[in-house]
Amino acid sequence: MRPTLVCGPEDSIERAVSELRRNGGGVLPIVSSGVLVGVVTEATLANSLGAGADVLAPCTEAMSEAYSIAPYASGAEALRLLSDMDRPTLVVVDDLGRVVGLLSPSDLFPRRRMLPRPSPVGGMATPFGVYLTSGPLHGGVSPFALMATGALMLCMLTLGGVLSVLMLAPLDNTSLSLTVKSILVNGMAIALFLLMMRLAPLSGTHGAEHMVVHAIERGEELTPEVVSRMPRVHPRCGTNLAVGLCMFTSIQGVPWIDDVGGRTVVAAIVTLFLWRPVGSFAQQYITTKKPSDRQLRSGIKAGMDIIEKYSTARFSTASIPVRVWNSGLLHVIAGSMLAVGVLKGAMFLFHFNIPGLE
Repeated sequence: MRPTLVCGPEDSIERAVSELRRNGGGVLPIVSSGVLVGVVTEATLANSLGAGADVLAPCTEAMSEAYSIAPYASGAEALRLLSDMDRPTLVVVDDLGRVVGLLSPSDLFPRRRMLPRPSPVGGMATPFGVYLTSGPLHGGVSPFALMATGALMLCMLTLGGVLSVLMLAPLDNTSLSLTVKSILVNGMAIALFLLMMRLAPLSGTHGAEHMVVHAIERGEELTPEVVSRMPRVHPRCGTNLAVGLCMFTSIQGVPWIDDVGGRTVVAAIVTLFLWRPVGSFAQQYITTKKPSDRQLRSGIKAGMDIIEKYSTARFSTASIPVRVWNSGLLHVIAGSMLAVGVLKGAMFLFHFNIPGLE
């Protein structure tokens, strides 16, 4: 099937004509509250023109019954429907009546196997492989593997804090203010965390995840030869958001301008212009690296998994709670909280303190 534009029943015939030209295939689905109610075709438009329809009238006046097919139906079934009906195109709808694409006879001719692909696709790297999600679906490693990611990152951040305190302990005997010491210790902790992130295998898995997502979005074959050519930097990576948040809080929190409002405005402007380029730099040189063959295979397996699931899915949308669950953020947070609990339990049992966890 192919993606399709749609119009609502309240849209004018004029807009439907414009969208039909852009859509191709001679069919434009009409959707009400997300559900297919009919189609506008070249034939129905010709009849409307012949009847003198006003171009500003609702497009439902040029609408006819839609012939649909499920996204999990076989090609043979689609061919039978197309042969039996005097229609050049079928509208592909899921079990809730929501439009997901169009299907014409030319789409059924033999060609390179290309299953329908979800868009957009996001994901995360875990110590056990690549995790991908389209919102309603997820593929690759189990979502609970993301808990290991949260625990690992929390442990690396904690280790960076401990090492920074030990390395900068001589500053306690200097006349530096507490504010300057705090800035130096926190800066050193973040630098050590980023260094560990770069050196850890997790960054290679992160790179594989980005490369597979690029290949899926570009319609490329998910083979090692093709995926290995894809870029490691992706515009929707969470690294960009983390960099933007760090930039804003760092600029706004340091009292280099007395007026808090002025600092906030400057921080917002600088972040607005620099968060993406600085985030891309951080992705390229810190949070991702060239994946190993094993990591690349893990990413490809996750990509094939989510594509296969999407091609047979009964539903094309999901509720917000399902999307949040499949995003993996809750699992990462749970993993980090579990790591905090374990570390605090060890501190209590063995009577020692970890900087930042007291």
